[in-house]
Amino acid sequence: MEAPALSPRVWPLYLATFLSTYVFAVANISVPGMQAALDLPGSRTTLVIGAYSVSFAAGLIICGRLGDTFGRRRLFRIGIAAILVCSVLTAFAPSVELLVLGRLLQGCAAALTTPQILSTVQATLTGTARSRAISGYSIFAGIGTVGGNIIGGAINSLFPVEFGWRAAFLSIAVIAAVTWAGTGYLRESRSPDPEGFDVPGSAIVAFALLCLITGLTNAAALDPLDPFSTPGMLALTLGLLAASAVGFLVLRRHLLNRELSQRPSVLPLHVITEPAVKIGMILAALFFLMLSAFMYNFAVFTQQGLGWPPLKSGMSLLVLATSFVISSTFATRLLDSFGPRILLVGSAFQATGFATLATLAFVDAQPFLLWYQLVGILIGGGQGLMFGPLISVVMNHVPNRVAGLTGGLIATTQQAGMGIGVATLSSLFTVLFTLLPPMHAFGWVLIASVVLSLLFGLIATRLVRPAAGD
Repeated sequence: MEAPALSPRVWPLYLATFLSTYVFAVANISVPGMQAALDLPGSRTTLVIGAYSVSFAAGLIICGRLGDTFGRRRLFRIGIAAILVCSVLTAFAPSVELLVLGRLLQGCAAALTTPQILSTVQATLTGTARSRAISGYSIFAGIGTVGGNIIGGAINSLFPVEFGWRAAFLSIAVIAAVTWAGTGYLRESRSPDPEGFDVPGSAIVAFALLCLITGLTNAAALDPLDPFSTPGMLALTLGLLAASAVGFLVLRRHLLNRELSQRPSVLPLHVITEPAVKIGMILAALFFLMLSAFMYNFAVFTQQGLGWPPLKSGMSLLVLATSFVISSTFATRLLDSFGPRILLVGSAFQATGFATLATLAFVDAQPFLLWYQLVGILIGGGQGLMFGPLISVVMNHVPNRVAGLTGGLIATTQQAGMGIGVATLSSLFTVLFTLLPPMHAFGWVLIASVVLSLLFGLIATRLVRPAAGD
């Protein structure tokens, strides 16, 4: 019998999905407050932001496998409780070192929680209820990113600058508490035939991702005009990136050996070579790279470049957020009618929106806030058409027994994309911000986002081609 389409049992999963990106966005909008309270330079700020994504991405795959084996609801409850505790720790961190540690622990807790969301949906719902729940996942993940800027901006504005960011971090703990209270509505589920554990492979994946994202984040601390002025940081950055490259090479050999010996693998080749999964992982990484960098850059640009208070900066995203929600709501129906082609439409909308916004920045169009609202309709609408259908396409191509693994893979690439976005495009913006007028600096990073949007559409055509032959 098909589960009820709007079953109340899944609402804690929606809140947890919201939290996974809300935690990241709240830190973005709170950047000026953290810098003022802890005397943070721009380069150290990206480390605070990226620390969450580093540990989040590194732990997701193994945590998805743990849920398949030991119970998804059990792991979900533990992870939500840990997010609550870690959020309190970050809110009261007295120094940047403890703040970074708290963010790393936050990421570990989120890694324990997030893979259980899609796998629980896959295991406990069927038919229309499952499709709507997957659509809800996409909607709440996007709302968390935009909502973190809006809600976080409002909270920051209610308190003095040195305390506003702490209150914003405490809001994470409040949402986590509500989520944990609702976990009693969830049904426990496990994989009937779990893949088994690959401890060495899990360690290699974690090592490679940690080195990659940390190395890219450290690059923000370098002076692009004179990188040799800090030889220790340069050596550390190059060492981390080299170690990451070696880690991925070792991982490739390890996966081949596990496949040949038919032993459990952290990334089973029969799963990650499935076209929809492989392409979906790339597209998820690209999407969140663009989204995270845009939200971070927008917060810094509007608050430090234009002098807007956090509330105005956050509320200015309301039209974009509304457009995202509306387009995400209709995305499932459009996917049924047009198939993966809807991803191409979404990427075209976003590229057009970013290109228009870049033009407005270069010509210093005024009033910028009003012009931005009009463009936000295009950007938010395009993003809703890109991410929602993407998750549905991927999850509909995997069996239940690897649902946890697939959920972990999607969330891993999502968080890796967020971390890399801040470490690259946001670091580029930090550099340009010191060399150019704020409007022009923002315009150039938007041009980079236009190129990435077109790349997203190009790769998405790989999902469209099989449909054309059906």
